[in-house]
Amino acid sequence: MRGRLSVVTVGCKANFADSAAILTHAARAGFEVVEGGAPADVLVINGCTVTRRADRDCRALARRLRREHPGAVLVMTGCFAETTPEARAKVPEVNHWLGIREPSSSLPRLLRSLAGDAASSGEELSDFAADRLLGHSRVFLKVQDGCDAACAYCVVPKARGAGRSLPRREVVERAVRAERDGAREIVLTGIHAGRYGTDRGDRDGLAGLVEALLRATSGCRFRLGSIEPLEITSALVSLLSTRGRLCPHLHVPLQSGSDRVLLRMRRPYTARRYRERLVSLAAEVPGIRLGADVIAGFPGETPDDFEETVRLIRDTPLSYLHAFPYSPRPGTESAGWADDVIAAEKTRRVARLRAADAAMRREYLEMQVGRTLVVAASARDPKTGEMRGTTENYAEAVFRAAIGARGDLIPVRIDAVRDDHLEGTAV
Repeated sequence: MRGRLSVVTVGCKANFADSAAILTHAARAGFEVVEGGAPADVLVINGCTVTRRADRDCRALARRLRREHPGAVLVMTGCFAETTPEARAKVPEVNHWLGIREPSSSLPRLLRSLAGDAASSGEELSDFAADRLLGHSRVFLKVQDGCDAACAYCVVPKARGAGRSLPRREVVERAVRAERDGAREIVLTGIHAGRYGTDRGDRDGLAGLVEALLRATSGCRFRLGSIEPLEITSALVSLLSTRGRLCPHLHVPLQSGSDRVLLRMRRPYTARRYRERLVSLAAEVPGIRLGADVIAGFPGETPDDFEETVRLIRDTPLSYLHAFPYSPRPGTESAGWADDVIAAEKTRRVARLRAADAAMRREYLEMQVGRTLVVAASARDPKTGEMRGTTENYAEAVFRAAIGARGDLIPVRIDAVRDDHLEGTAV
């Protein structure tokens, strides 16, 4: 019998795409790839290191998986393994430690050695099938990796290396195959996706890629992830406003609303430019869902700086936030600075941001009542028969539908808001 392998992911959408690639390598090596939670002989942890909490989650996950699978082989990879090799001694539960920037043959070679006699009986696993095994109803297609920015707090460039883009033809071919296999929503991911193509001399960049994807496909929709504010070009705005298969949703990192803090962070924009870019985008694409990352308690952030952040958030068409307390990451510029915002104050500031987030989410959701939105179905409750999924504007919806399966695009009339999600009926 072939060995069984599963992947557990911590982190961003780019990590989700990397996990799908790991499953593809595993299938080629001869493993039977299984969903998370199923009995497995090899467990791969694709870890994250963007915050201290992410590091802690990776360590805790390794210990839990060892308790649940005492005889399994554990492999740690991803950004956590790349940037904190010294943590290996603190996580003896892990058998193999493989940085994300190891030579491209390292992971396949390790998997072939772990597969043993089954290594010669491998098979191909499509992007669509890999994402299904990871529990996703959507395909996460990574079009770019690495980052050339030099933000003072960020360890990702150290983990991922310089920015590099997948050739446009390869991205299009993979998207066409995913649609043919049954994908109805494809999420374009990257570490710095807004700079797609710049390393290849592609003038059209991300907008040109999206245009090519829309021409090559016919029924699936596409979603963009995190795009830096200065990379929201007029061509990209035009596509968002005119092409129905490009989801009206963008995540636009903010980090701070104080120009003084933004400069110290090495962010390449001012609060005014951020505000202007988002207000213009919302005017060009009515109803677009906009979200942002915000760091609270960055070194040197005064109470007045924080209030500037709160005011900026109120003055923009943002409808949700991801708020984090600052935590120094070894190997970054800011790790050497005095962390002069005490933990209790960081907690207080994050709490205010999360309260603002809850209010903005509720306000946006209430504006959807009475509309008909198209939901990418992710699951059906076997007890109630209700389905759950994500709308084109990135809201969670629970709805009644007589027919429909995981992954389908289903028009839903929105009837109400309950807690943090929409409720409706398929039409």
